[in-house]
Amino acid sequence: MIASPQKIVAKPRLLFRPDPVLGWSLTPNYGVRVRFRPEVVQNIDPDGWRRVPAQKTGPKLAIYGCSFTYGTGLTDNETYVARLQKSLPNVRFVNRGIGGHSTVQNFLQFRRDLKAGDVDAAIFAIFSDHRFRNIAHPRRMRQFLSKEWYELGVEHVPVLRQGRAGRNTIHYVPIWQPALQQGGFDVFLPDNPMIDSATLAILSEIQKLAKQHSCPIRFALLDQQDRGFNNAVRARFDGCLDISVPLDKTHSFLPQDAHPNQTANQKYASRLVKPAKDLVAQIGGQEGE
Repeated sequence: MIASPQKIVAKPRLLFRPDPVLGWSLTPNYGVRVRFRPEVVQNIDPDGWRRVPAQKTGPKLAIYGCSFTYGTGLTDNETYVARLQKSLPNVRFVNRGIGGHSTVQNFLQFRRDLKAGDVDAAIFAIFSDHRFRNIAHPRRMRQFLSKEWYELGVEHVPVLRQGRAGRNTIHYVPIWQPALQQGGFDVFLPDNPMIDSATLAILSEIQKLAKQHSCPIRFALLDQQDRGFNNAVRARFDGCLDISVPLDKTHSFLPQDAHPNQTANQKYASRLVKPAKDLVAQIGGQEGE
């Protein structure tokens, strides 16, 4: 029998707790009631990750991402990770999605999981907004000015910095930046190709780390908000999966919420079944039927 959450909160953000490496993580044994679907309670298991029903033993295939992967607005059974688990019962799918996380934070969690032996293969789910999260873009940093972030005790966010010698480093930027309230900074920012380059760089770091640990991975594009960005990722990385859907009323909870709905998650799962089987085959595991 699955235990009920110890505490149910009213917003996904209130699930967060400070994490010195990631910036923030999910609080174990918490749940959140979906505002626009009040009958739905989403659960965080004792290990601090979104519940994947019917999870069993087997090769561990972790799916890294943000709220799209976590499954904002969805029941535990409706997320695309849970649907994959149902389709491939001999694989242990792990939902590594956390609301607001970036590709940089996915990289840091992947590194942590590799060290702990908690991942055998991985899929990195990419949302076009990640490119703004990866560089501490004002558009993203302004969101941290909410009083809730201060009350949660989250202090910083990891972002990518690129040196002239080609070395990528991760820096921690304090989330409390009151000057951003004044706006007007966007005119000083780099153009889209330069912003894209940071995300391409951190994806390359993920690829390099995976190769060092003989961990098979795939990248998967989830949205069609910026075709130019999607094309740049696909051009750089062979085998990048385009499982994207438009974030319209058919595929999201609009007008209540812009996150992918059940229809979108069904499509994500169906498009990932074969790639997931291929990844498991590379680590010598048993494919689900």
